[in-house]
Amino acid sequence: MSFKEYNQDQPFLLPLSLHEFVSDDHLAKVINEVVGVMDLDRLYRRYSNLGCTAFHPQLMLKVLFYAYATGERSSRKIAYRLTTDVAYMYIAGFQKPDFRTINRFRKDHIDVLHDLFIQIVCLCRDMNMVNIGTIAIDGTKLKANASYRETKREHHLEKEIKYIDDTVKRMLKESEKVDEQEDREQGADRSIYEVDGHLKDKEERKRRLKAAKEKLDKENKKEINLTDEEATTMLHKRSRAEPSYNGQIAVEEKSGVIVAADLTNNPAEYAELSKLIEQTEEILEEKPINVLADSGYSSFDNLKYLEERNIKGYMPDQRIESLKKGNRKNAEFEKSYFEYNDKEDIYRCPMGKTLKPDGFLKRKGKPSLKKYKGVSCNMCGRKHECTKAKQRIICFDPRHGLMEKMRTLLRTKIGQQIYGKRKYIVESVFGDLKHNRKYREVLLRSKEKAKGEFMLMCIGHNLKKIAKHLSFEGKARELPIAVA
Repeated sequence: MSFKEYNQDQPFLLPLSLHEFVSDDHLAKVINEVVGVMDLDRLYRRYSNLGCTAFHPQLMLKVLFYAYATGERSSRKIAYRLTTDVAYMYIAGFQKPDFRTINRFRKDHIDVLHDLFIQIVCLCRDMNMVNIGTIAIDGTKLKANASYRETKREHHLEKEIKYIDDTVKRMLKESEKVDEQEDREQGADRSIYEVDGHLKDKEERKRRLKAAKEKLDKENKKEINLTDEEATTMLHKRSRAEPSYNGQIAVEEKSGVIVAADLTNNPAEYAELSKLIEQTEEILEEKPINVLADSGYSSFDNLKYLEERNIKGYMPDQRIESLKKGNRKNAEFEKSYFEYNDKEDIYRCPMGKTLKPDGFLKRKGKPSLKKYKGVSCNMCGRKHECTKAKQRIICFDPRHGLMEKMRTLLRTKIGQQIYGKRKYIVESVFGDLKHNRKYREVLLRSKEKAKGEFMLMCIGHNLKKIAKHLSFEGKARELPIAVA
């Protein structure tokens, strides 16, 4: 039999170049080039000439970027790969920062990551990867590094504080009896007022509980998580409640680049629409033409915002989406199906009965709602399905015409076609992040650090898009300077 020669002790005549360890189109080499053209002055200014020399910030960034782009976040595993993985060895130049150094660099410079994210988006723009004509917006719940069992309401905190007080008193009383007996047997060498370690732990727990209770009262919150106080309980799939953060992104249509990103502890999404649009416009210096978003972003304020900014929105409202699922009783009598006659200022119900104006319903801090009351409901054979009152009353916001306009647009063939793009523009991004790279939770605690980690996830995604863009034949490898 004939085999190729296999000899692990074969010496090299000439030393190998570091660049020979990875191919030209390897993601590690692309990240190496991208970081090389970035402006890192803000990072450099944080270092001092005094003391021991530090690992180069470029090295640390390249390692973190490559790790997050390939689905690795554990500082211990990253440090291990620096000794076993050829791509990591190449990108670190055979240097081996330990896991504490990697973790400390990530935490100490977490606030710089948003600026670096902006630089990479600008780099994508300069490489003609970005088409700002259409963007799709979506959010996802990311579990916080905290247990739901540590989420407490005020009465839970009070109950546990009382339990700790009672337990400490009982333990001190028992310790006093034991000390008295030992004093009689061995002499009074120890004070009964010395506090054991387990008592100190309970006192520390009590201090944390009191601090959490004060924060609840100060911020007027219903509950708080003792592990990560800034995380909020959010509902995940299958009705599973977890302390979480809400990751928000805007993705452009051409290459699937994330052009805007944010992380909030608010479960609701409608407040994020204008922020993501304005962040996109600020970074790319161009306003999007079309914005695609799901029903979670639908509100009268957002519809008015899109109209005032002259942006074409494709965004179904929550009521229509709920009706589509068929989970409402007597859904055909939902007020969404009442037809409005602009000339007569009346509504007609699905049975053809008329509803006429009947004053306004005032709301504190919000526009008043105009009321419409049925005039011949008693003559309708299906009245019991429509209302339990004497007459059917419906209320509409003065801005309801904006929602009707949106519904009409989404019923058209072109409206459905454009809105259908949202699934593969933005939902595929979260599918890659959460399924392929296992980013279902954040490792760092507090909103600021969790946001920085989310930025690393988005940076990793965009770096993979750059590598894919450069892999096509004919693409130049000279990257433009990334300037935000």
